Amino acid sequence: MEPKSGLPGDDGGSPWRRRGSPAEDQELEPLPKKRNLGKQEQESAAAGDGSQPESMTYPASQPSKPTRELVGCRPSAQAPKPWLVHVSSTPLDGTKALRFSGTVIQWDNNRAWILTSYRAVFCTIDERLYDPKPKLAVHVPKAAHLPNNGIFDADIFVVNRVYQFTVLTIKVESMLEMEVPTHGRSPLYGDEVSALALDEKMSMMLRRGTITWLEEDHFVFFSSKLRPCGIGGPLINHDGEVIGMACDDNRQPSVVGISIIQKCVEIWANFGRFARPRLGMCFRTVELLDLKRQFQLRSKYGIKNGFIVDEVVYQSTAEKYGVRRGDVITSFNGMSCYLPEFEDFLLSVAVASLNGKQVNGFKLEVHNLLQQAKRTIILPVEISDGSEM
Repeated sequence: MEPKSGLPGDDGGSPWRRRGSPAEDQELEPLPKKRNLGKQEQESAAAGDGSQPESMTYPASQPSKPTRELVGCRPSAQAPKPWLVHVSSTPLDGTKALRFSGTVIQWDNNRAWILTSYRAVFCTIDERLYDPKPKLAVHVPKAAHLPNNGIFDADIFVVNRVYQFTVLTIKVESMLEMEVPTHGRSPLYGDEVSALALDEKMSMMLRRGTITWLEEDHFVFFSSKLRPCGIGGPLINHDGEVIGMACDDNRQPSVVGISIIQKCVEIWANFGRFARPRLGMCFRTVELLDLKRQFQLRSKYGIKNGFIVDEVVYQSTAEKYGVRRGDVITSFNGMSCYLPEFEDFLLSVAVASLNGKQVNGFKLEVHNLLQQAKRTIILPVEISDGSEM
């Protein structure tokens, strides 16, 4: 499925939303339960020099603040995380700061790149970047001994409201070297994971849970409510590898996989834009439909997996090729998977296209249930700015 929003920067509109005048820290406006379908405006923004990160480094870990409420977790989950940071976003009108967690994803030449929620810089009520831009700061526990108490002013490197993340940069004028975590595969349904948070007192907190069998676009969902300041924080697996980022603090928080974020940052760093193939339709996974609907598809049409078409964009290429709402695509370039994995595949196609590789059309096996007809179509690959279906 395709994203339903764009990406703004610090002078345009940004992808996260924050409540205008929160009464307390962490009083964030919940995101809408269902994203809007159809074409969404997308903007790109980079604050600072926008320089491209070099290679990642993995220095030896440093001691951090003690962890709380980690009973029953493996040592890899309980261990201090030098790459876990706290992010504050303070409006210039003097209202209280919004607080998030963040992850160091890149370190090079005394500059660190911090992954966190787009809600640190984006007003979800007005669907734009905060104007004026709030004061952004990254609190680094391992730098608490420095004169600035480990608090560094941050600039916006990039914001993406489709996948609901932002990357901030900080300049560390010292001999301090930041550590970067190991990244694992993105979370899959049923995985047991832990969501980390670092509060304003630099105490690490953890919430254990599973990835539930719920589906909405490229997001998966975490079974437990986040700890305070957990928005923007990492999800880790049993080996302590970062596998995703928590996007909101709903009863079942949405999570975006780390591989999707990595590909988006790679595209932005190399090409100064976002990109993904425009399909002109939205899907649901057949295997995640209710059991009655699955049984009907299997017994009457012999369909066990694939994607059911939920929406077709008016005058899109898909519509011109005869794809209609309610059709089932049983094979997409020979693959059948879940939506987060499918999104990862689409971004890989965008990376290949931007790198000048020949990208052939998508081969689709389409079942029209009303006419009980099956056909194969070759859907041309159209690379959009990343905000369109």
